[in-house]
Amino acid sequence: MDHLFTKLSSQLGGNVSPDHLKLAFSILSTYPCAVLFKHLNSTKVKHVFSILYTTFIMLSVLKLYDGFIHIATISTTSYLLMKYCRHHPKIAWINFTLVMASMAVCHIGRQFKGFEGDTELDYSGALMIITIKLSSYGFNVLDGLPANQNKLSSHTQKMCIVTYPTVLEYYGWVFFFAGFLAGPTCEYMDYIRFISSPEKEYSSKLPALKRLGKSLIFVVFLIFLAPKFNYFEALKPAWKAHSFWYKILFIQLSAFLTRCKYYFIWYLSEGASILSGFGFNGVIDGEPQWDKLNNVNVLDCELAQSYKQLSENWNIGANHWLRHYVYLRFNPPGSTSTTLKTYIVSSMWHGFHPGFYIFFMTASLLQLIARQVRRTIRPFFLTADQKPKKIKRVYDVCTWIASMGLLNMLVPCFDLLHIPLILQVWREVYYCHYIVIALGGVIFYTAKPYLIQLQKKKLQ
Repeated sequence: MDHLFTKLSSQLGGNVSPDHLKLAFSILSTYPCAVLFKHLNSTKVKHVFSILYTTFIMLSVLKLYDGFIHIATISTTSYLLMKYCRHHPKIAWINFTLVMASMAVCHIGRQFKGFEGDTELDYSGALMIITIKLSSYGFNVLDGLPANQNKLSSHTQKMCIVTYPTVLEYYGWVFFFAGFLAGPTCEYMDYIRFISSPEKEYSSKLPALKRLGKSLIFVVFLIFLAPKFNYFEALKPAWKAHSFWYKILFIQLSAFLTRCKYYFIWYLSEGASILSGFGFNGVIDGEPQWDKLNNVNVLDCELAQSYKQLSENWNIGANHWLRHYVYLRFNPPGSTSTTLKTYIVSSMWHGFHPGFYIFFMTASLLQLIARQVRRTIRPFFLTADQKPKKIKRVYDVCTWIASMGLLNMLVPCFDLLHIPLILQVWREVYYCHYIVIALGGVIFYTAKPYLIQLQKKKLQ
């Protein structure tokens, strides 16, 4: 089968690698399976179907034998650990540490093999999804114990696991076919409610086709623009001859095209989940909502006016995990140290290439500054009853340019990964983003006391 993907890749001019085609095919194949899955009457048969199909894809199509063994091993370890030691007060953190260590072993192994980013197909993407599932699973089991019932928030009440899963239920969730390779991730209780509930009266075909259609739009960008506008092109000697503003625009466009890879794969995999019936999120104004497993809101990402808005709409499943099972589990929540710890966990989840750490450390600094800027400056663009003034549109445009412009300058960290390569690109634009951050920070903190005084006068 591999030669078919190699042939198709060459027919596309080599713009899409055989490994990427193989992954896309594996996810596309879940669409007909989703139709079949929806018509299976027994929940036990559905669990078995997911386990067998995912095993077939991993071993026969993708040939990721080591990945299958790794995922099966850590999943079994987590299941047994939480089953027999769940009354230990620190067991959820022990499970969390064990699962993250498993993820670390995978990432370190990739680096020793010389795998860079997504250039080589391996099982790290699937394991990243499993890591989210298993680490949250440990906390949900602990929350389900009678002694912890009075400590739960509204979210943890919904997700706590009171009855320990059977082996079949557990592996049916872990190996759920529609989200195994690239997400969307799902919590155990969401899965078990879906698998146990009767079929919805609302059709999921049209919402699934809409997700498929959206994913195909981003394929066009990836085939025709991404080969010309990417950060590896910026490493070539010819790129140095271009003007400063061309390079800035090149970096901005390349950042968008980097995100297109994720938009494509997330919409594609979400569509399969919806087609299977998973993703229904109630009815609003008579319209069924199929966004429970939504992993991205493209327009809200691309037009984000703050890093908070961006993080709430990008990789929603991972950010949900970071918020509820990292940020809110650390003590004390809301402090600067907790924010930093959360960014470190996020970096480790992505891998150990230095580019990830440069990105997340700089992004955390930007978020802290942006939060203070918003609190200090935004009120000047609102009326006394907190309604926007006409001039607030200027503020919105400026914050969008600043937020997305600076973030896009950091995206080479994610693609190039290594410090010398990242600096090679930034050197050509004179590290202008860091200069802007430094100057902006100095100006803001110098003017902050005066701005606060103006705010107080405004309220009087």
